[in-house]
Amino acid sequence: MLMNSNQTGVGMVEVLVALIILAVGVLGFAALQFRAVEASGESLARSQATTLLRGLTESIRANKSGQEFYAEEVQKYSNMTTKPTIQTKCLNTSCSAKNMAAYDAYLVGKTAYQLGINITMTNCPGVQSIERKCLFAVWKDTKITDKTNYSDCMSSNGVYKPLANCIMMEAY
Repeated sequence: MLMNSNQTGVGMVEVLVALIILAVGVLGFAALQFRAVEASGESLARSQATTLLRGLTESIRANKSGQEFYAEEVQKYSNMTTKPTIQTKCLNTSCSAKNMAAYDAYLVGKTAYQLGINITMTNCPGVQSIERKCLFAVWKDTKITDKTNYSDCMSSNGVYKPLANCIMMEAY
């Protein structure tokens, strides 16, 4: 039996449909890749901020007699626009508890500045019964509007705001 066919091979319409399907797939993959890179950057910033704040909390715990000075010293490094300069060196000299707090805050403030992170230390949100100090680190579009205002990061009762790029860590 002989069949008569007018079409032999692939037509232009079939090729165009296949190309459109391929293009949609490639665009979807590119969007997925972009989102993965963005999430990786956010993860890195969060990890760096956590490391900075954890190191500072350990310094605060080690300097028991200087704990009262840390909030004021850390606040000096909120919203920096220029690289901080050292105020007190405590590596090769004996320092008071206040000078050690200033030095610890400088080291963290300098590193935070280099990483594009803003830090501050103030009373913890949502705690009224006792006074607790919390460290805040923000990056990207999230801001610390002044030395004690972390409202871009979380509400006054301690709930993180949606899409905020920040972390809070209780210090003592």
